[in-house]
Amino acid sequence: MRPPRGGLISTALMPLAWAFGYAVRARNRRYDRPGASTSAPIPVLSVGNLVAGGAGKTPLVAWLVRRLQAEGRRPAIVTRGYGGRAGKGPLLVSSGGGPLAGPEVCGDEPVLLALALAGVTVLAGSDRVAGAKAAAVEGADVVVLDDGFQHRRLSRDLDLVLLDGASPFGNGRLLPAGPLREPAGALARASAVIVTRCLPDADVSALAGTVARYAPGTPVIRAGHRRAGFVGAASEPALKPERVVAFCGIGNPVPFLRDLEEEGVEVVAARVFPDHHPYLPREIEGLRKLARTHRAALVTTEKDRVRVPSPAVDSLLALRIETVVHDEEALLRLVRTALAGFLP
Repeated sequence: MRPPRGGLISTALMPLAWAFGYAVRARNRRYDRPGASTSAPIPVLSVGNLVAGGAGKTPLVAWLVRRLQAEGRRPAIVTRGYGGRAGKGPLLVSSGGGPLAGPEVCGDEPVLLALALAGVTVLAGSDRVAGAKAAAVEGADVVVLDDGFQHRRLSRDLDLVLLDGASPFGNGRLLPAGPLREPAGALARASAVIVTRCLPDADVSALAGTVARYAPGTPVIRAGHRRAGFVGAASEPALKPERVVAFCGIGNPVPFLRDLEEEGVEVVAARVFPDHHPYLPREIEGLRKLARTHRAALVTTEKDRVRVPSPAVDSLLALRIETVVHDEEALLRLVRTALAGFLP
């Protein structure tokens, strides 16, 4: 599998991509040295990716945390908190009873995880080492590091790297000429590669061959998602609308719009905002007027909904998406092996 190349704009940005690549390689060489990373007092399981934008990290983090809870573990989530003002942190977003801070402070993903995961500590901040130590103080016995593949200062016991099955490497170029945050050779650090947006019977042999060139022997695990219906205010189940005006501000909006169509609703209009966009009341009011004009429901993602100011959020529907790991037992074996030396 050879990734496609970009167009004229991408080519014009290649000098910046070369400079970015030089900086990335220099940083990686520093952390490749023994003892360069800092260990946490409890095991760390990292979920990350190679490509900027959405690859399904947040739903997989939620899936992993629930599986750890089912096995008697006390997981905590440590995340950067993009779009917020947490700074170095660590900021306690949740001690297990729901969010203690809003998305304007800690970002949307920590709030979404705090709402979805009862009994789970969520910490945000750029200093993930401090976050992992704080998680141990809060009583956690394992850290799930959200978007942690490039954050090498914190040592980890398992490194899960997600690749979007539809576009695993984008155009094959580094930022800003392409979406890659690191060269594909960084997969050599991965404990496993999880191919997302896969059907249960998907043939990923071509992509597995590409992974094997960079990371021989690294397991390739298939995962997908399922649509779990629409939810309204307070996340209660809602009836499926016939017509919708859709909006989102996520890394990759295409799957969201495709999911709406596959759910059997008519998308009469769609608006796409930048990733982690902080919605203004006037923007939401404009979208509500558009929906009324089309006699349609206003629909967004669960991640976007936490950024919508009250009370407008009460009039929105959100499409709930859940991760399905098709090779679940293979992934759980890796998790159990990584935690084998750590008693719950």
